[in-house]
Amino acid sequence: MMKQLVCRTTNLVEIVEVATPEASPGELLVRMSLCGICGTDTMKVYDQSVAKPVQLGHEIVGRVITVGAGVERFHAGQRVAVAHHAPDYGSHYSKRGSETQDPVFKSSNVEPGGFAEVIRVPADLVAHTVYAISDTMPDERAVFMEPLACCLRALDRVAVKSGDTVVVAGVGSIGLLFVPLLRHFGARVIAADVRGERLKLAEQWGAAAALTVGQGKIADEVKARSGGRGADLVILTVVNPATLDLAMQSVRDGGWIIPFGVKPDTKLPVDLWQMYRREVSLVTSYSATPDGLRRAMELLGQDGFALESTISHSLPFSDAAHGFDLLHKAQASKVVISAG
Repeated sequence: MMKQLVCRTTNLVEIVEVATPEASPGELLVRMSLCGICGTDTMKVYDQSVAKPVQLGHEIVGRVITVGAGVERFHAGQRVAVAHHAPDYGSHYSKRGSETQDPVFKSSNVEPGGFAEVIRVPADLVAHTVYAISDTMPDERAVFMEPLACCLRALDRVAVKSGDTVVVAGVGSIGLLFVPLLRHFGARVIAADVRGERLKLAEQWGAAAALTVGQGKIADEVKARSGGRGADLVILTVVNPATLDLAMQSVRDGGWIIPFGVKPDTKLPVDLWQMYRREVSLVTSYSATPDGLRRAMELLGQDGFALESTISHSLPFSDAAHGFDLLHKAQASKVVISAG
């Protein structure tokens, strides 16, 4: 038997005893070292529209303890980062660049979730979403493989070029990841948030400007810093009518808006006439591709991506519920749960 964190009722996470999984041919068993709490995890717990019980945890770092027959890339004792979805590469979706919309992708997962002492990694994930961690990379950095790959996927769906101006509206845990990533691509980043401490972090990570929402006209500031055009891209990590209005006022004609942090039942008034005549593209992005995971691990090995410094709380497994509560009350930026 082993311990697992579960959510069977809205607003409540609890640790229960479950059977320890076993590895079949082609699979791995991984002992969890760290698992990050993602915004989707908190949404699943606290949003009543999400059916319960619900599986939690997918930003996984651990150590291989069992190697199934036929697995040659990994060995017992090896540190690995693991993500939870892989597509059928022979499907209509994958052949057209829509891997994250493939039904196999959406149904695949680890068992019983990332917040468990031992995690079974199915064969399709072993082949595509498990990456060895280098000796020089700390677990606390490797845990960002999946969320950084999600950000890469979003940027793959637009055409950001070196010298572009990008507004990141909401620089919490996921918004901060976009800052060094966009700078890596040569873009000028303008961070916007209601919280001063988040804006200071964004500046430390290289944002060219940090603007406080509600203090002054952000769209005017953006245009002043972009030759009067407006932002080439606006990324909304908080999606509501106010941030969509900010995006429409700030984006240049012909630019892009990515609503990145979308919750269930989010419905917004969209001025299609304005979008039509200005050729503003609303582009969505869901999850991360296996290729994005590979690229994310490569970036995490480079200077400028020491993302572990964005972790505000590292809590033991026994205190995981407190981590969820901190995030729900906006009292933490990034929380990781350790096996200790």
